Amino acid sequence: MLYSQKGIVARGRLSPSLQCPCRRQSVNCFDVLVLPVADVSFGSGRVLSAVIKKLSDQQIIGQQGVHLLGERLLSHGLSFQPTSALDAGIDGFLELRDPATGEVKAQFISAQLKTRKSGSFSEETGESFSYICDQKDLDYWSGSNLPAILIVARLSDKLIFWKSIQTWFADPDRRRTRKVVFDKQNDVVDEAALPGFSSTVASFATPGLIVPSTRRAESLDLNLLKVVYPERIHIAATELSYTELRKALVEAYGNPPIDWILHGKRICSFRDISLPPFRDVIEEGTEEWLATREWFASDGEVTKRLFVQLLGRTLSEMVHEPLAYWSSKRYLFFKLRRDRKRNKFSYKSFEKQTSREVVKSYSKPGESKPSYYQHAAFFANFIELGDNWYLAIEPTYHFTSDGYHEFRYASDRVSGIKRLETNQSVRGHVGMWKAFLIRYPDLLRHDALRFEGVPAVELPFGVPDDLWRGNEDEDEKNRVQKAQHELF
Repeated sequence: MLYSQKGIVARGRLSPSLQCPCRRQSVNCFDVLVLPVADVSFGSGRVLSAVIKKLSDQQIIGQQGVHLLGERLLSHGLSFQPTSALDAGIDGFLELRDPATGEVKAQFISAQLKTRKSGSFSEETGESFSYICDQKDLDYWSGSNLPAILIVARLSDKLIFWKSIQTWFADPDRRRTRKVVFDKQNDVVDEAALPGFSSTVASFATPGLIVPSTRRAESLDLNLLKVVYPERIHIAATELSYTELRKALVEAYGNPPIDWILHGKRICSFRDISLPPFRDVIEEGTEEWLATREWFASDGEVTKRLFVQLLGRTLSEMVHEPLAYWSSKRYLFFKLRRDRKRNKFSYKSFEKQTSREVVKSYSKPGESKPSYYQHAAFFANFIELGDNWYLAIEPTYHFTSDGYHEFRYASDRVSGIKRLETNQSVRGHVGMWKAFLIRYPDLLRHDALRFEGVPAVELPFGVPDDLWRGNEDEDEKNRVQKAQHELF
């Protein structure tokens, strides 16, 4: 009896030239013998032909690619687990790992590896190359319950590139062509690719699935400035109401200061109110001073609210030349200079010397006259943290039709900007206001308040920007970029 599938099973007498598995030399042995054969022939003068198993060059190249990828990923703290020889279109799995702590949370990416020994890739240039996927592979990857990536390696120069299959082929046009275009700069498998792997998992994740953040140090810039206020507050009694007091000061001085408050027939200010312009509106002999900290803590939340009100009015008085206070919205904004269509403010940002248009005009197509003006603005929120007081800067925008009167569509314009602003644009806006408020000492100017910068908070880990942006639709990204260019 003969059965052949990579070998034969022969039952019967063996040729003296064959060794019996039981190692008995008797030719009468009737044990079973399995031999690899290509062709079997029995009879006088015929030869038993055995096949030698071979390993193809492509198999060797493929295994070298697996080793190259595994070594590259291990050097960056990730592991690659190859599949068995029975894989149908996935060569292995990457598991996300925190390089700093070694923490893993069963976050996997399936990978298909294509390796070539040398030579140029298809359509290769200095910046890119392409790869055409088989339709069967593409259908197989699309049905994966894990994020899948295509990895292409070249052994001659040890270059490895990757692409997220689900993300790339989300575009129907790309899926029809089955072509993947690799960017030689952005698609390299190196340390910079780690956030991209995290983003790939995040974009594939179902609601409720938490993807561990990449463990890397990050600085958190705060929108806070420390407030340094005078040690003394001046208080005096008056018989006038707020309206009467304001009217008397305007009549006497035209444009009197506003850095004072009235509470219970008592005027409170950081300035000496025994001197003009307040000398004529207070009761003689009632002026006194108190320690500022004792005063705002004297009646709990009541005096703290009064202190916040006084800080706000004092700030408005300090900046009344370049800025104006919009009472209905309670924010400060840059004024439009006379005979100008725009204002520019030069300052040192977080990294370098720069400038920003703090007032700029917008005109209808074909018209030179501005339709409206956009003014940089901010809400000044004073808060108490521990034993200190801080100014929290909340940037916004003010819109006018002529530099003075509010634009009729101001709310729509502000809402539009808020929808389009990125973290970086808000950070730049906050940095500009910080630079404006941290003023250099001036002997000709006496500021009641002084603001000091607050150091950035150093975090042991952070979320890469690519991870935030990874889920955005490409068309939506383009729309936002275009709108930002028009608005900013």
